[in-house]
Amino acid sequence: MNDYQQADFWPLGSTLYGIGFHWTTWTLPEHGAPLPFPEAVERFDVEAFVEQAVECGAGHVLLTATHELHWLPGPNPEVDRILPGRTCKRDLIMEIADGLAKVGIKFMLYYNHGTAHGGTANPQDPEWQAAVGSRDKDRTRYHENYCRIVSWMGEHYGPKIIAYWFDSASELTRYPDTPWAKFTAAAKVGHPGRLVSYNSGIMNFEKVTPFQDYWAGEIVGLPLWLSVGAKAPNGLSWYGLCTWNCYDRYCNQGEWGIHEKSRTHSWVAPDPDVVAACANRFHFGGWGGAVTFNLLCYQDGRAIKTDLETMKAVRERIRKKA
Repeated sequence: MNDYQQADFWPLGSTLYGIGFHWTTWTLPEHGAPLPFPEAVERFDVEAFVEQAVECGAGHVLLTATHELHWLPGPNPEVDRILPGRTCKRDLIMEIADGLAKVGIKFMLYYNHGTAHGGTANPQDPEWQAAVGSRDKDRTRYHENYCRIVSWMGEHYGPKIIAYWFDSASELTRYPDTPWAKFTAAAKVGHPGRLVSYNSGIMNFEKVTPFQDYWAGEIVGLPLWLSVGAKAPNGLSWYGLCTWNCYDRYCNQGEWGIHEKSRTHSWVAPDPDVVAACANRFHFGGWGGAVTFNLLCYQDGRAIKTDLETMKAVRERIRKKA
């Protein structure tokens, strides 16, 4: 066990289960044209969002800080230094963290570095990549910028963020000089007990680096066979970030958010008994793992009706027995 590995999984395991949201720059409203991202941040109803988490019985909430574009729903002077205009005046992350804390719900933050390659014709966020230095031949500037951004967030939000879920680790593994220990140390600034994970892809048990605390657990569907044994096959603590919204009956094509392709799709709600069984599989097996169920949400932060009703039913099945 390295310096970053936790002896137990109490910050997440004790929550039983949580909910997650891909609320990002491409998230659409239920109807009509989307608001510009800064305006959507200003209008976001934190009180209603927190109440929604309570209705779902969530022990924790995972929220995207960045996803497609590297554009934060809050302040960060390091991002302003690198590319002005990619932050927001309202500190929505802080307000959500504080609102959740008042009702006893823990907060996790999802962060995507915005540098996925995507081929020369379709890089993820070319303006950000040029500014942050991720395409430099010598990536030292990028490494320093990454650490400064993440360190500032960690210091600013402190123990209000109990865990980071870092997306698109496969991009960083392309480069042998990626300083994983340095990245993880930066992620723990402000709260040494903060958990860190790097996502290696859907149902990928690759251990990206020894300097991570739990399996990222990106899962499409609700697999009930997982969490067999005290640790995942890669030796990390069990975790699952699951979406049950799928475009085909075999759950080979999962959906994570509401955008042009998904807004008008008719999503079928899963059986709450199956969702509850999945949560039980991760936690009540005695391994202390955790699961986050990704709910599709609109630009105002409301989960779609089918997802919300499912989680209300799951709450009745799990919380009254806990």
